[in-house]
Formats: sequence, C-alpha cells, structure tokens
Amino acid sequence: MTEKKMQDLQAKVADYKRFGFILLSLSAFLFIGLIIPADGQAISLPSGFIVGVFATLGLAVVCHRLAMNAQKQLYEEE
Repeated sequence: MTEKKMQDLQAKVADYKRFGFILLSLSAFLFIGLIIPADGQAISLPSGFIVGVFATLGLAVVCHRLAMNAQKQLYEEE
C-alpha cells in the first residue's frame, strides 16, 4: 500500500472517531435538555427531541463502524 493511501486511511479513522464523539456528546446534551425541566415551560415537541437523540446516536454508531472498517482495512494492508 502506498504511503499516501495509508495516510488517507489514518485521517479517515481520526475524522470518523471525532465525528462519532461529537454526535455522542450532542445526543447526551439533547437528552439532558429533555430531562431537565424548563422553568414551567412545556416543550411543545418532546417527540422531536427524542427523535433527535436517537438520530444522533444512530449517526454516532455509523461513524464508529466506518472508523472501525477503515482501521481494519489499514491494519490488513500493513
């Protein structure tokens, strides 16, 4: 494998891990915002927040799997 391709795979692994962590953090903040009461203000669409939490968690899992596939490909080519 060429050095350029190895560097590209390493960059992909780092990016996917970073995206996954950011999405996981975002889902945690959305979930906390759903639990903490908003000073007597009712959230008009709590189902939207719930969908957002699960969507960001799903995207975090996808990013993690993409990172693991790229890392596996990197180790196989070495």
